[in-house]
Amino acid sequence: MHISLDSALGRQRRLNSVGESVLQIAPNAAAAYSLRSLTGGDPKVVRVRRGSNNVESDFTASGVSSGALLDFVTTPQIGWNSQPTFSNDSGTGSVTSQSSTATTATVSFTGDAALIRETSKPNHVLGSSGDQVIFNISVSGLDSAMTFRLRTSGTNTSVASQSVSNGDNQDITLNLTGSAGYLAITAVASSGGTITFNSIKVLPKSGFVETWYDQSGNGNDAVQATAGSQPKIVNAGALLADGLTFDGSDDSMATTSAISSTNIAIACVSKSTNNATAGIFSMLDGFNDGHEALYLAGKIRIASNSSDLDVSITTTNQNLYFANYDGSTQSLSSNGGTPSTKSTSQTISVNAVGQIGSRAGSNKLNGSIEELIVYTSDQSANRAALETNIISHYGIS
Repeated sequence: MHISLDSALGRQRRLNSVGESVLQIAPNAAAAYSLRSLTGGDPKVVRVRRGSNNVESDFTASGVSSGALLDFVTTPQIGWNSQPTFSNDSGTGSVTSQSSTATTATVSFTGDAALIRETSKPNHVLGSSGDQVIFNISVSGLDSAMTFRLRTSGTNTSVASQSVSNGDNQDITLNLTGSAGYLAITAVASSGGTITFNSIKVLPKSGFVETWYDQSGNGNDAVQATAGSQPKIVNAGALLADGLTFDGSDDSMATTSAISSTNIAIACVSKSTNNATAGIFSMLDGFNDGHEALYLAGKIRIASNSSDLDVSITTTNQNLYFANYDGSTQSLSSNGGTPSTKSTSQTISVNAVGQIGSRAGSNKLNGSIEELIVYTSDQSANRAALETNIISHYGIS
């Protein structure tokens, strides 16, 4: 009797067909996040916030790969955010005249002005940590050097400073260590002087992800509305090579809708320095650690009170994790290796949002996530084909 090779090997897919996308190999995902297309088309993948001025924009997979996302984040911002009104805050001198446009300003003073700034400490120069601000200025009449200080709005905290002397068309480049807001000019001692701002340019260097769009078709986007907790996607003017980067302190995202499941499978590409403790992905019933459905962080726990299933990882490289639970056995593999398995008598009964980059609101990930696909079904039959596709795309070994 003739027995086909496929019959002999069972229904396990060995390789995906040429040209198949991830969601063609294994459709019906509950949620799917990546910077590449998982559908074979050109889906919207991320909503990015420019760090310098908090403007946001959506990008498709081709917008990421073509450089459009990076261009958006790093496009120079020209001029003042709001035109400044300078005053003498200390010293015996005074501001004698001033004028400004959207991109320029001139201020003249007499005597020992000591400190010239805007009294309300507003946001007239927008920029975040890592950005550069370049003033082209012309200065005359100083008896000695003064200091330009960019300070965070509403505070006296300086995030960049540089000494300035007399001279025409000087480029004063300030590298920000925090959020900029207003300019304070200190140590201004003169019998009379004039500062002319010929131009103001902010060179943005950082971009953050506000929304990671779900490509499954379920609209279960991963969102972080709080700016300070958003993972970074552009740093130092370059697109980060390993996807969304989480700082290990307060960065995380959460799915907009709960994921209800009895079985579950997760494919995830991640890299971190604290996999042993950090949550790469977790689903918790009411964020109660005693009713944990899944905790993926170098180990897996399927269902409440079951013991962890560990897997060996290399923290300095990207890893592909594949976790699966078929109702009786949990399994976890890394980088296409033979899965480790553990039988459990418990089953998942959970209706919880998924947390990305954290576990139960804590245990934050210090590292990156490049791709995350969640199924509410047993995907052991598709494991090999999914791993082949993902490993090939990311060059994981």
